[in-house]
Amino acid sequence: MATIKTSTLFPVRVGLPAPEPVFYSSINGLAYTEVSRQYHNGDGTGRYITYKYRGSKDALRAASADWVAAGGKYQINEDGPYSEATVTYSGSQIDPNNPLAPVFPEEEEPSTRFEFRTEYIDASLFALPYVRAEAKKYIEEEAYFSLVKLAGEDPKNNKLPMPKDQFPLAYELVKRLARGQDSFQTSRVSLTRISSFSARNGLPATPPIISAVYSGEILANRNGFPESVRLVMPRPPVDPNLTPDGTVWSWLKTNDSTSLLIKTNQVERNETWTFAAWDLFAYPYNPTT
Repeated sequence: MATIKTSTLFPVRVGLPAPEPVFYSSINGLAYTEVSRQYHNGDGTGRYITYKYRGSKDALRAASADWVAAGGKYQINEDGPYSEATVTYSGSQIDPNNPLAPVFPEEEEPSTRFEFRTEYIDASLFALPYVRAEAKKYIEEEAYFSLVKLAGEDPKNNKLPMPKDQFPLAYELVKRLARGQDSFQTSRVSLTRISSFSARNGLPATPPIISAVYSGEILANRNGFPESVRLVMPRPPVDPNLTPDGTVWSWLKTNDSTSLLIKTNQVERNETWTFAAWDLFAYPYNPTT
């Protein structure tokens, strides 16, 4: 007679595994099951979830229309006795237990990051602060620049009608303009906000004919910038000679574009504002609308 030895006084009976969630396609009502799901942070681009489903070939093909309508990206493998589908959804409003639940795109909370960049540009020699300071001492500032430009184009026939001891920079400018030097390299700061949305949020945008410019405070308030971004936004320069007449140091939106990230099936929006002394003749300043 066989003897069975055990150290378990009260053996626990292992029950059946929990049933896999069952879904039904809106076309023909065919059933398919969820096998697994994985959560990802999108390498900083926002949350996305990858589901694996199993079912018949017809069921998964019918369900693919529902996945696309919900902003999903899918791939179906029909090898083997059962077909398997891999479906990726993105966005913060996706319900993990019901990814097909309707979500209003305008209510979506994007994953957002900010970048400050320094871009280098060529600026006119007339934009130098000490040149502007000297120009203001002449009869008219515009006449000063006009006379210097004419003398630089033809120094022999267009002499400067101003004393050299009082306007030494004008004569230095003439020398540089005559040899073809009319600019110097400077830099300005741009702020970029990168927002990631789910694929269902196409973010169509119609750019205005004339963009407006905003002070740093107004721009931050209108766009809800966090305090960490507000603290490092540049301020207007103190030297008044760095602000040409008819301009204001402000922020102009210089880029607003969207792109589709195929890997995560997300829409990425890039908005860039550039800080500079923008001309008030062309741009309205801090508009109310």
